[in-house]
Amino acid sequence: MLDDFVQRMRVAGERFDQGWHVEARVLAAQIGTLVHEGGGSQALMPPGLRNRLGWVDTGGVPNPKTSASAACLTLMKVRSGASSHGEYVPKLALYPPAPIRTRSGAHIDRGSRIPFDDWWTNPVLKDADGAEFSRKELVLALATHGGAARDPEMAAAHAALSQSTSLGWVLSGENGSTTAFERSPVIASVRQVGYEVVQTIIQQRDVIADAALG
Repeated sequence: MLDDFVQRMRVAGERFDQGWHVEARVLAAQIGTLVHEGGGSQALMPPGLRNRLGWVDTGGVPNPKTSASAACLTLMKVRSGASSHGEYVPKLALYPPAPIRTRSGAHIDRGSRIPFDDWWTNPVLKDADGAEFSRKELVLALATHGGAARDPEMAAAHAALSQSTSLGWVLSGENGSTTAFERSPVIASVRQVGYEVVQTIIQQRDVIADAALG
């Protein structure tokens, strides 16, 4: 079952990488289906297995000592030419082997595996006003598609992101051109979360197999 799920996530991720950035919503819905329980729905991955796995962290958390905006799961790519602009792109596997900051202030190697609750709720994005967003908030905000009426956590995530003056337009569809979406770290961050989920599963197939037998 998880193999089929991983394959669907890989397909959505590849389409995103080819320029179909609306696939970020597909990825968000897939991630939510896998690990989020709310609105009367159970997650595809049982809580026991979620907590038994270590979850790949490629971003760490924003530096709490600076007020600057931060997008821990992305890189900034600058396009040259007449229409030059900065573009947020997911790191995928191209992250430097530099340590990343944890919520406790400690440092770990980038790509290390951390407990699910930390991975899901650690801040990974800070907007221009200093508001912080976790993987959970980004995923649930992008995955709403009407589900917010049944899931208070999804509604709260959508509301929080929509209130961000620098990020909220992604949810409304305003300025929904390809260039505009490239300038938002939200969808690139969700793409990177999808990459982390796939890596988490394929790196620990033995743990998943043991859990299935147990």
